[in-house]
Amino acid sequence: MIYKNIYDEDGAIISDDGRILLKAPDVPHYRIREGVEEIDEKAFKGCKQLKEVDVPFTIETWEGRLSNDDCMRYAPKGLKLKCWRWPYPENCIRSEELEKEIEEGWVDDFGAVYSKDKKRLLKSANIRNYKVREGTESIDRLAFLYCDKLQCIYFPVSCKEEEFDAVLGGDIGAICFWDRPYLPDDMNDDEFWYEEDDVYVDEYNVVYTKDRKRLLYARMGFDQNEYVIPDGTVTICSCAFGVCEHFVHVSAPSSLRVIGDGIFARGGGRIVIRK
Repeated sequence: MIYKNIYDEDGAIISDDGRILLKAPDVPHYRIREGVEEIDEKAFKGCKQLKEVDVPFTIETWEGRLSNDDCMRYAPKGLKLKCWRWPYPENCIRSEELEKEIEEGWVDDFGAVYSKDKKRLLKSANIRNYKVREGTESIDRLAFLYCDKLQCIYFPVSCKEEEFDAVLGGDIGAICFWDRPYLPDDMNDDEFWYEEDDVYVDEYNVVYTKDRKRLLYARMGFDQNEYVIPDGTVTICSCAFGVCEHFVHVSAPSSLRVIGDGIFARGGGRIVIRK
């Protein structure tokens, strides 16, 4: 594909739509501009002086690494990447207008702030799992700024994925876009607002509600290829084994009634209901 090149102020070459870094400058330290979403596989080729690169939140990463790291084949040996999960500091300031809108906004039971018409999330709740309210249509790009407790967040059907422009920081384990209204409370496998004191964690780093009826999620560190869910468990929540990069064979009890979406979001797996 042929691009009309844009030359950044530091000498980098960006595609004309601003999405692709085509060529990094040959300098010791380079900060890729926010808005870039991809790095060309030869972007770092020939950059002999380059030692450290700041990667913006707009480029997909996972645990400090590029999700697609083909470009690293041509990078200078020992090149260090700093993958940002927030906007760069100079772009990480809410405007006076936004601060005023937050001050005058509608606050839900969890501390999240919405616009007066409740259609725009201005500031997220900083809790373990948060479900954006039904009817929300857009997300402010700084809504999740410094929400370091968030591990799972749900977006309602009213908030289209293509409209999503939020900044997600920290190690959020699951991001779910619903294509239908949220389920009723009595069958909602995702309705878990639990803090550390409200859960039970087994010896394999799998987290349940205290009554052991809901399997919430497997933590980082879960490394079992086979796992037996105890009798009495009723629900496996969505994305429960989403952190697993390996295939997991799960034995589930006959008491199981609800299985959420995307149980094996990454590594794949199989659930067998035992008699």
